[in-house]
Amino acid sequence: MRRPIERTCIGCRTACPAGDLVCLIAPEGRVRVAHRGPGQALADETAAKRGRGAWVHPRCLAAAFKSGAMGRAFRRQVEVPDRETLLAQAHTARGRSTDVQGD
Repeated sequence: MRRPIERTCIGCRTACPAGDLVCLIAPEGRVRVAHRGPGQALADETAAKRGRGAWVHPRCLAAAFKSGAMGRAFRRQVEVPDRETLLAQAHTARGRSTDVQGD
C-alpha cells in the first residue's frame, strides 16, 4: 500500500499529507493558490513552468505572512498583492470557510 505524499507546512513546520495543505505558487514573483484537482498535487496548465511551490494549512497562512516564510519557501522576494483574497482562496481550496485564526 502506498503512503500518501507528505509536505511540510511553511506556517507551522509540521509534515502532513499533501491533501491537507494548499499549494501556493509564485509565477513572476506574485503568490497565488495553485489549481488542484481531487487527490492531485499539481494539476495546473502551467505546471511545467511555475517552479517552486510552497505548502501551507489555510489556518497557518497568516503566520506564514508574519514570519517571512513566503520568501524563504520560494527562495526569492515575492509579492502578495492582496492578503485577504489569498486567505479566502486558500480556505475555499480546502472547502473551509474564510474565517481566519491569527492575524
